[in-house]
Amino acid sequence: MIPMSNLEIFHKLLKNYYSKKSKDCITSGEMSIIDNNCEYLGVPKILLMENAGKSVAEEVSRYLKENCKNRIYVFCGLGNNGGDGFVAVRHLTDYCSFEDTLTVVLLGKEEFIKTYEAGENFKILKNISQLDFRLTIKEAPYVEGVLEVIDEIENNREDNVIIIDALLGTGIRGDLREPFKTLVDNLNRLRYKENIKIISVDVETKGLRGNLVVTFHRNKMENDISKTVVKKIGIPTIAHYIVGWGDMYALSKRDPNSHKGENGKVLIVGGSKRYFGAPILSALASSKIVDLTTVVSVKHTIEALRDYPHLISYEVEGDYLSRDCVDEVMKLSKDYHVVILGSGLGINEDTKEFVNEYLNEIGDKKVVIDADAIKVIDYRDFEFKENFIFTPHRREFEYMGINIEDPTSLEDVKSTILLKGRYDIIFNNERIKINKTGNVGMTVGGTGDVLCGIVGAFFSKNDGFISACCGAYINGYAGDMLLSEKGYYYTPMDLIECIPKVLSMFR
Repeated sequence: MIPMSNLEIFHKLLKNYYSKKSKDCITSGEMSIIDNNCEYLGVPKILLMENAGKSVAEEVSRYLKENCKNRIYVFCGLGNNGGDGFVAVRHLTDYCSFEDTLTVVLLGKEEFIKTYEAGENFKILKNISQLDFRLTIKEAPYVEGVLEVIDEIENNREDNVIIIDALLGTGIRGDLREPFKTLVDNLNRLRYKENIKIISVDVETKGLRGNLVVTFHRNKMENDISKTVVKKIGIPTIAHYIVGWGDMYALSKRDPNSHKGENGKVLIVGGSKRYFGAPILSALASSKIVDLTTVVSVKHTIEALRDYPHLISYEVEGDYLSRDCVDEVMKLSKDYHVVILGSGLGINEDTKEFVNEYLNEIGDKKVVIDADAIKVIDYRDFEFKENFIFTPHRREFEYMGINIEDPTSLEDVKSTILLKGRYDIIFNNERIKINKTGNVGMTVGGTGDVLCGIVGAFFSKNDGFISACCGAYINGYAGDMLLSEKGYYYTPMDLIECIPKVLSMFR
């Protein structure tokens, strides 16, 4: 029987995940990742904005009345939520009669519009407003301008008034600032009038209580489902499940006021008389990202570490890690955010006893389990805990006893599995993604150790799933950059030196 490719495994797993998750609400953070990964797939953001704005206009048109004048006020912020509002106004000019009016109120100034897509659509509206007498554009960066528009709305007691909230979208954090706070307070007061309807774009601006929310792709956690309409805007399903640059923005950021050690401390446990270089590669990769990296190993590895003074070392006796050093390694582990276990460990009774006893005692410490450690674990009654990440290739994965043909076998897999291959699959019992960065030049020995170091470094300050996703993406992206520079003729050390260059692209 020909073994399945990673892509075939992904498709089998995805069917199960999709049936469970396709109707779920998503958070604003998840939606931001999906938006960016759409662009990674080649779907431009301006196309999504066009589809979003058009869908808002379609819903708003249902509130237009034929026997009276319709006055539409669209309050827009400076980001993409405002951009959706600009597009909606353009489409509404085709729905409205020549008796109706459309007023765009920009809460800020044009020069401060934040995104290219929103800026381009605002320019289009300005062009239209020069010729279409129904359309008026006002800038209201201060409270006084907002109150003028509110007074205008209140004085129209007979007309049908539709207010569109395209202010802040899913990205708002903290309390509202002026003039947004004054606007929201007044809109909440106006919503009780019979001739006024308030419709929000994607999510209601914080504190606002309107009549309808037109959201996109999936409902958002912030929305009241009883008054929310979900519109499809052309986001492909696979955007949920591919690792792209959107995932990189989900990583925790360095605090500018942080001190040494607060941006990650990684302990690498591995190496042996025969494979003394593997943990060094993991350590060098990790040290490009975190503050402190320490290697616990036998003398053969420690001697080789002398060329890297920025790495801390701790020597244990013997040619292999064994049960005798479990206590001292456990004691060391307490001072680190994450442990990377397995690189160059070797396979024998000593390492088998060490790994199983160590993992039984480690508790809730974050551990990345790689290479030989995967092979020597006794998986009978083994608990795949949430604080573990496994990084197997296909042959190592077979040791783990996870049956991808049986969805029930995944229910207890709380650990994150990063199955390496031409396409990397990252999954646990809740989530799944696929990474397509990387190339055949990465089949050389040591690239997996580099990957492990990157994943462990991210894991020090992030959850396991996002750490595995971003680790796979960065490792493969570095390989793709080297492919364009050197062809297939590069080494794990080249990969390590490329890590800062790749990470700097996602600041």
